[in-house]
Amino acid sequence: MSLLRPNGLARTSVRFRPASFAGSFVALVFAAMLVTMCGVLLESGVRAHSTPERYADTPVLVTGPAKVSKQLGKGEGKYTESAPLPERTRIDAGLAGRIAAVPGVRGVIPDVTFPAQTGRAVLDGHGWSSATLAGTREGTAPGAGQVVLTSAAADGAYKVGDTVSLTTPGGEAELRVSAVVPGRGAHLYVSDVDAQRLAGHPGSVTAIGVLTAAGADPGTVARDVRAAVTGTDAKVSTGDGRGAAEDIAFGDTQEMLTSIGGTLGGIVLLVAVFVVAGATALSVGQRRRDIALLRAVGATPWQIRRMIATETGLVALAAGVVGVLPGALLARWWFGAMDSRGLIAHGVTVSVSWIPMVVAIGAGALTALGAGLLAARRSAKIKPTEALGDAASERVFVGWFRLLLGLGTLGGAIAVTRFALHATGEQAVAASGGVIMLFMVAIGLLGPILAHVLVSVIGWFGSRFGAMGQLAFDNARANSRRLASAITPIALAVAFAATLTFMFAAEDHHASVQSRDAVTADRVVAGPGFAPQTTQRVAAAPGVASVTSVLNTSVVVVRDGGLQKESAQGVGGTTRDLATTLDLGVREGSTDALRAGAPQPEGGAIALDRQLASALHGKIGKPVSLWLGDGTPITPVLVAIYDRGLGTAAATLPRAAVERHVETPWDARLLVRFAPGADVRAADAALAGLTRQHPGTSVDDRAGYAARVDKDREVNKWLNYIMLVILAGFATIAAINTMIVTTAARSRELGLMRMIGSTHGQVRAVIRREAILVGVIGLGLGLSVAMASLVPFNKGAFDTTTPYVPLPLCLAISAAALLLAP
Repeated sequence: MSLLRPNGLARTSVRFRPASFAGSFVALVFAAMLVTMCGVLLESGVRAHSTPERYADTPVLVTGPAKVSKQLGKGEGKYTESAPLPERTRIDAGLAGRIAAVPGVRGVIPDVTFPAQTGRAVLDGHGWSSATLAGTREGTAPGAGQVVLTSAAADGAYKVGDTVSLTTPGGEAELRVSAVVPGRGAHLYVSDVDAQRLAGHPGSVTAIGVLTAAGADPGTVARDVRAAVTGTDAKVSTGDGRGAAEDIAFGDTQEMLTSIGGTLGGIVLLVAVFVVAGATALSVGQRRRDIALLRAVGATPWQIRRMIATETGLVALAAGVVGVLPGALLARWWFGAMDSRGLIAHGVTVSVSWIPMVVAIGAGALTALGAGLLAARRSAKIKPTEALGDAASERVFVGWFRLLLGLGTLGGAIAVTRFALHATGEQAVAASGGVIMLFMVAIGLLGPILAHVLVSVIGWFGSRFGAMGQLAFDNARANSRRLASAITPIALAVAFAATLTFMFAAEDHHASVQSRDAVTADRVVAGPGFAPQTTQRVAAAPGVASVTSVLNTSVVVVRDGGLQKESAQGVGGTTRDLATTLDLGVREGSTDALRAGAPQPEGGAIALDRQLASALHGKIGKPVSLWLGDGTPITPVLVAIYDRGLGTAAATLPRAAVERHVETPWDARLLVRFAPGADVRAADAALAGLTRQHPGTSVDDRAGYAARVDKDREVNKWLNYIMLVILAGFATIAAINTMIVTTAARSRELGLMRMIGSTHGQVRAVIRREAILVGVIGLGLGLSVAMASLVPFNKGAFDTTTPYVPLPLCLAISAAALLLAP
């Protein structure tokens, strides 16, 4: 502890020479800010809760499971993984009788919830017996063929006696409005018998609300209800757990926040360690003369180390305190931006506590302390008589330990790169992530040696351009360690910016190309959802040869040592050859078993994207294990492997296999193929007429649909580029910070050039040539690292070893790198 005890020399140095610590302070502030931001998002995901609305008056709520779990591993390495279910699950309506018999239960309210599409909006439909859950306590129960609307649902467009045409999971129906009543939210109510029919899940309910008797403890009642439903998959919730059970999007929100906070936070922390260590080492290295003078006048190695530790601790703590508040505010802004784009479940709020702040301050302080002590190690232990002489000259080579560590890291980076290049699918994508980090650590450790070698090679060409070029070359070669401190952050910024920019650009490009190439239909009818009856009417329209209906859903698979949600689609309709409307780019097998009415193998049929099939070790003709959106386990036979999963869906099944396992079994798209010689105008008019009753419906040709899909991807692109700005921006700020500190430290050197007769123009010419040298080397190293990471990524993700590099983006990154040079 004596190492961290403050001393007068350290306090005086920080107080009266703050410029010496400016670089470290700035790096630590931004590190604390970003680590705090990620920590707040991670904590918000871990502590996420949602206040119940519809079930607010129900002390105890019984619903279906919200997650699927599976035990993985073998022997002592067994562990349990879980993932949120993409679809709402239902429970047996017969459980209501069991629950009603529990002591302390005053009553039970079975709730049947289903989506109901009118000509104006999509409403929540319910059985009348559950009306009290949403605060509706007035009105008379509707009879068969009748509907009761809340004021918000009627919205002035419907009145008593009107007929409402509905599209529901159970089919289409026309009901007469029997009453308009007050209540929370836009809901419609039908008789309990009609609710079971229209929901499309006879014998099951969405939830069972439990009302407790007067004086009964809700916690005790909940415990007894759990005992009553033992042996089923029913889940009992109280408090804010009712809100999480009410909103199916809650699990996705929690997973997204923990993923962003954990994954991005881990990367940010690694980059922060790299940046802070470099800035602190640079700050200590620039004070070698001061440290040497202290050694010459009798300071012991212990006193030097104690001074460095104290200085570093003071600066790190001050910077951490300054950085945590902007970090929390940045997390709030990002959370609010995601919320405004519909990515956050209703009722989930951002959580800010002291934990992320302490972690951010502690991580920055420990990193800076370690980097400072390592940087001062040689200056602290050298003999006092040799200290000033050693400080006057710059060492090119690094210590043996650093050299061996750097060579080992470089060897590891090369080995991982070779493995990634020979791997396929998920292994190549996963390995590419470690390539960039290993290469950057190697560059940081071997920076002085790399700078000396590259300056000697590249600078020689610059020396051919006059005396100023020769002087810049000689100066750079003699001060290669200083140049390394400038080259490394530029290489870091370029590597991260290029890797993330080109990675996101490639994903967007290939998704757009695959989506465009997959649609071979003449028209695409897209909207909020179409019932099977609509598909049949479209198929019967004049000029239409066939229709493929596409029902969007998700599945859960065991992948990468955990459970992951993957996009899926159910295809149906009248198409006999799927490729005439939806060409998935089949590379193995056949999609014949996916069409409606086709013979099915035992267990059903499924087609998988190439990458997902590789991750699941799927083989044509063999079963694969997965869960449907509501948690139903299936083992269908793999009948085809295709290439265009990024632009369509990772899994494709027959519509009949998934329609009873989704909350809303409506088709998102109808792919229409015209008959040869059909009157296109007449067919378009017929399609427009058939879909007019569905709000928000569009009818596009292939080009129009491709443009609409590209626009719909803007939300995901926004989220990706926010992460790009954070990581690449942090690295760029670190580079600018280092450039400023490095240039400011050369004031004595530049002054000496002026004293021996150099003009202002000559000094600027030397600096410009050195800057170009630093920029070119940093740009080359950064792009090389980016390419080493992008080649295996593109090979695994897109089955091509040629990275997608948009020229404008590459030129922009190159120009920015050259401008960053001092």
